[in-house]
Amino acid sequence: MPYCKNCGKKVPMFKKCGCAAPEKTENNGAKRVLVLIIFLIFFIFGLILGINISGSGTKRTVRNYVKAASSKKGGKTFYSMTLPDEAIKALKDNKKYDDKVDAYNEMIEDMIDDLEGKASAPKFDKIISEKKLTKSQLRNTEAYFERISLKYGAEDADIKVTKGREVKFRTKHKDEDGDYKYEKVTVCVVSVKGEGWKIAPMSAESLG
Repeated sequence: MPYCKNCGKKVPMFKKCGCAAPEKTENNGAKRVLVLIIFLIFFIFGLILGINISGSGTKRTVRNYVKAASSKKGGKTFYSMTLPDEAIKALKDNKKYDDKVDAYNEMIEDMIDDLEGKASAPKFDKIISEKKLTKSQLRNTEAYFERISLKYGAEDADIKVTKGREVKFRTKHKDEDGDYKYEKVTVCVVSVKGEGWKIAPMSAESLG
C-alpha cells in the first residue's frame, strides 16, 4: 500500500489522501522557479519600456517641432505645438486660423525656394541636454500660454502645465556648398493638461 507524499499516511491503491496538506510533486519547485523567472522578465521589460516611453516624449516632440518649422505644409502642426488649444479655438472662431496657417506655409515655402546650391532646410540632429522645470517655471509657462491665448482672443483660458523640461538641442543643415552647419536651440517642452505636449520656444529663464 502506498504512502501519502504529504502527510505520510497509508493510502489505498488508486486513491488520494484526504489530508489538507498541499500536494507536493517533483515539478512544483521547478514550476515556482519558472514563474519567478517569467515574472522577473516581464517586470524588467516593463521597467525598461516605461523608461523608454517617459524619455521618448521630449525627443519626439522636438523632432516634430523642427520638422514642422521646416516644412512647406507644417503650419497646422507648428501652431498646434506652440499655441494653446484655447488660442487656436479663438482664431478659428474669428476665422483667422486658416489664414495664419497659410501665411506660415507660404513663408516657409519662400524660404526653401530661396535656398541656393546644395543648401537645405534645418533638420533635427540631437538632444544636447535636458533640465526638469521647477514648480515656479511651470507656473511661468502657464502664464506664458495664457498671455498667448488672451492675445488671440481667448480671455478666460485656464492653462495647467503638469510637467516639463528645458531642452537644448541641435539642428543641422547644408550650406550652398553642401557642407553641414549646426545650430543650437533652447526651448521648453511641457505637458499641458487636456492638450498634450506643447513647445514654448524659449529658455526657462525667458519665461519668467
